[in-house]
Amino acid sequence: MNRIILWFPAVRNKLVQFRSERFSPEETFDFISQLILETESLLSSPILSKAYTEENGPYAGLSHIVIRRFRIYFEQFENEVLIVAVLFPGEK
Repeated sequence: MNRIILWFPAVRNKLVQFRSERFSPEETFDFISQLILETESLLSSPILSKAYTEENGPYAGLSHIVIRRFRIYFEQFENEVLIVAVLFPGEK
Protein backbone atom coordinates (compact mmCIF):
# COMPACT_ATOMS: atom_id res chain seq x y z
CA MET A 1 0.00 0.00 0.00
CA ASN A 2 1.41 3.36 -1.00
CA ARG A 3 1.52 6.33 1.32
CA ILE A 4 -0.38 9.55 0.75
CA ILE A 5 1.94 12.50 0.09
CA LEU A 6 0.80 15.93 1.28
CA TRP A 7 2.64 19.20 0.60
CA PHE A 8 2.38 22.29 2.81
CA PRO A 9 1.08 25.16 0.64
CA ALA A 10 4.17 27.22 1.55
CA VAL A 11 6.39 24.46 0.13
CA ARG A 12 4.42 24.34 -3.12
CA ASN A 13 4.62 28.14 -3.42
CA LYS A 14 8.37 28.10 -2.80
CA LEU A 15 8.92 25.44 -5.48
CA VAL A 16 6.88 27.41 -8.03
CA GLN A 17 9.08 30.44 -7.41
CA PHE A 18 12.36 28.56 -7.98
CA ARG A 19 14.40 30.13 -10.77
CA SER A 20 17.71 29.31 -12.36
CA GLU A 21 19.62 31.72 -14.56
CA ARG A 22 20.98 28.72 -16.46
CA PHE A 23 17.58 27.57 -17.70
CA SER A 24 14.50 29.03 -19.36
CA PRO A 25 11.25 29.28 -17.36
CA GLU A 26 9.92 26.25 -19.27
CA GLU A 27 13.01 24.15 -18.51
CA THR A 28 12.86 25.20 -14.87
CA PHE A 29 9.17 24.24 -14.66
CA ASP A 30 9.96 20.82 -16.17
CA PHE A 31 12.81 20.36 -13.69
CA ILE A 32 10.61 21.21 -10.68
CA SER A 33 7.84 18.95 -12.00
CA GLN A 34 10.32 16.06 -12.21
CA LEU A 35 11.60 16.86 -8.71
CA ILE A 36 8.03 16.64 -7.36
CA LEU A 37 7.38 13.35 -9.16
CA GLU A 38 10.63 11.82 -7.89
CA THR A 39 9.93 13.02 -4.35
CA GLU A 40 6.43 11.58 -4.33
CA SER A 41 7.61 8.30 -5.86
CA LEU A 42 10.32 7.84 -3.24
CA LEU A 43 8.22 8.90 -0.25
CA SER A 44 5.14 6.91 -1.26
CA SER A 45 7.01 3.64 -0.91
CA PRO A 46 6.30 1.82 2.36
CA ILE A 47 10.03 1.09 2.64
CA LEU A 48 11.91 4.35 2.91
CA SER A 49 15.64 3.70 3.15
CA LYS A 50 17.26 7.01 2.16
CA ALA A 51 15.86 9.30 4.87
CA TYR A 52 18.00 11.05 7.44
CA THR A 53 17.05 12.86 10.64
CA GLU A 54 18.14 16.47 11.00
CA GLU A 55 20.02 16.93 14.27
CA ASN A 56 20.37 20.73 14.49
CA GLY A 57 18.79 23.97 13.36
CA PRO A 58 15.20 24.90 12.59
CA TYR A 59 14.39 21.43 11.22
CA ALA A 60 15.88 19.43 14.09
CA GLY A 61 14.06 16.14 14.57
CA LEU A 62 12.55 16.11 11.08
CA SER A 63 13.38 13.47 8.50
CA HIS A 64 14.80 14.58 5.17
CA ILE A 65 15.86 13.24 1.83
CA VAL A 66 18.04 14.82 -0.83
CA ILE A 67 16.84 14.73 -4.43
CA ARG A 68 18.70 16.61 -7.16
CA ARG A 69 20.51 18.59 -4.45
CA PHE A 70 17.19 19.79 -2.96
CA ARG A 71 16.71 18.92 0.70
CA ILE A 72 13.11 17.83 1.38
CA TYR A 73 11.93 17.79 5.03
CA PHE A 74 8.95 15.67 6.00
CA GLU A 75 6.99 14.05 8.83
CA GLN A 76 5.38 10.61 8.71
CA PHE A 77 1.99 9.79 10.23
CA GLU A 78 0.93 6.18 9.68
CA ASN A 79 -0.02 6.16 5.97
CA GLU A 80 0.65 9.85 5.29
CA VAL A 81 3.81 11.81 4.61
CA LEU A 82 3.63 15.57 5.11
CA ILE A 83 6.30 17.59 3.32
CA VAL A 84 6.91 20.59 5.57
CA ALA A 85 9.91 22.34 3.99
CA VAL A 86 12.33 22.36 1.08
CA LEU A 87 15.77 23.89 0.82
CA PHE A 88 17.15 24.77 -2.60
CA PRO A 89 20.72 23.77 -3.50
CA GLY A 90 23.11 25.98 -1.54
CA GLU A 91 20.36 27.31 0.75
CA LYS A 92 20.87 26.94 4.51
